[in-house]
Amino acid sequence: MSQMKMSQDLRPMSELKTRTAEVLKQATDTGRPVVLTKRGRGIAVLLSIEAYEELEGAARRQELQTAVAAAEQYVAEGRHLPHAPVRERLARWSRGGR
Repeated sequence: MSQMKMSQDLRPMSELKTRTAEVLKQATDTGRPVVLTKRGRGIAVLLSIEAYEELEGAARRQELQTAVAAAEQYVAEGRHLPHAPVRERLARWSRGGR
């Protein structure tokens, strides 16, 4: 996902109502999030499907990295986990579960 440009990517909610196609095109063409505002405050973020999938994938990778770091800490401390529950958890994660 591209970095947001405050000067271009803040749009009042009224523009979403009156210029829906333009606002959606901005999100899909630029790959940047569009922040919708009401009375000058952000109330929602509009993302393209690609940007959302990228964000979701990054969150999953971070979760895996956190789990690997915890596992490495267990090994360093001499703690061990049985094979079966670890295999079960990895299979669940690979299917997108938690």
